[in-house]
Amino acid sequence: MHHLKHWAMAAALAAAMPATATATTATAAPEIVGYYPGWKSDAFPVTAANVGAGKLTMALYAFLDVCWDGRHGNPEPSVNYVAACQDAAGDAAPANGALVFRDAARDGANLRALVALKRQHPRFKVVVSVGGWDWSNRFSNVADSAPARASFVASAVKLMRRYGLDGVDIDWEYPTEAGVPCVAGAVCARPADKQNFILLARELRAAFDAAGKADRKHYSITIAAGGNANYVNEGAAGSGWIKQLSQSLDWINIMAYDYHMPWEKNSGHHAALAADAGDPVTASGFHAAGSVQRYLRAGVAADKLVLGVPFYGYGWKGCAPGANGDGQYQPCDGGATGGVDGGNSYGYSHLLKQGYLTAEGEGGQGYRRYWNDAAKAPYLYHAAQRVWISYEDAASIREKAGYIKAQGLRGAMFWELSNDGGHQLLDALSGAMRSR
Repeated sequence: MHHLKHWAMAAALAAAMPATATATTATAAPEIVGYYPGWKSDAFPVTAANVGAGKLTMALYAFLDVCWDGRHGNPEPSVNYVAACQDAAGDAAPANGALVFRDAARDGANLRALVALKRQHPRFKVVVSVGGWDWSNRFSNVADSAPARASFVASAVKLMRRYGLDGVDIDWEYPTEAGVPCVAGAVCARPADKQNFILLARELRAAFDAAGKADRKHYSITIAAGGNANYVNEGAAGSGWIKQLSQSLDWINIMAYDYHMPWEKNSGHHAALAADAGDPVTASGFHAAGSVQRYLRAGVAADKLVLGVPFYGYGWKGCAPGANGDGQYQPCDGGATGGVDGGNSYGYSHLLKQGYLTAEGEGGQGYRRYWNDAAKAPYLYHAAQRVWISYEDAASIREKAGYIKAQGLRGAMFWELSNDGGHQLLDALSGAMRSR
């Protein structure tokens, strides 16, 4: 996600506890958290119709970055973006660690437009998300430096007050294990990252609590977190760090997707809810319910966990039909090219626009829709073109909503609003989460 999430498959994945664990008491109003992609605002502006604030409890504005030596961005060739810092809080010369905008005029206008939606929807919150896949390269430096942590915290408080925001979401991908490789001579990950993350979150919580007391409101702190064992554990030290971190957070948004990616040799579900014996990866706990159970076993409270749901899918090309004729778990020739911008990513809106899915949720244009009842996941296969697509639809979202409620989790998060097709997925999620 986001940018797109790539997780190195952990060598030893913890076995998942069964999805039928005893439920805890769910919160009265479950969180429904959606990312808004700020860089898409020309084609997908902040409007009441696009955002659907009445169906959300929170919009996460993606993404802000942090400043370092007067610059921000990531020089690594796959990102190849570095620019002068544009201070989000309005200061002239951002210090190391300060939150910064990519485009101060655009991002500021988008935030003001999102905050304006709160007038009609008082339960709706607007939070800035910092980092993401491309821009997580400076978090290790910031968290490792007391002055930079202080700058991050001070600029965050100032930003909240400047725009009337409700909190910060830290999307560090990933502590101790940078997703985007670091350029030569730079440091993007340290063994101390996870302990430093605890320090940063504690300092931010203390400042947000003090500011909230003065401002008579609550400022939230959330993170986007990996669903794999490498994230939850801290090497030989085990999983104690994530429970410590959670004590400073309102909740953790688990990125429970990208379990299979189109560079793999075989097709596979990228966001299966549960294990399927046909897929050895899910059998070893690499699926959404397995990720949730990993956090629960680590001691994180159920009401501090929000399950991530993807509003996009992936396509594989050259997939053999297999014995069942549906292309599932079959050898393929790599990522398909019929997705967004000729790539392998298939937003739900793209599937509808291309006619690969009908408005009724059935396959079109030669695609047939299938359902894996073990994984609780839909998929499409075009037998003539040998294209296989893993995606999320209303049926799989309802299954995940049921799991969230049964487990007593805090709610659901999704990536991202522009991928929805006329709010079909958000309507399914909102309806299922709010039903008894």
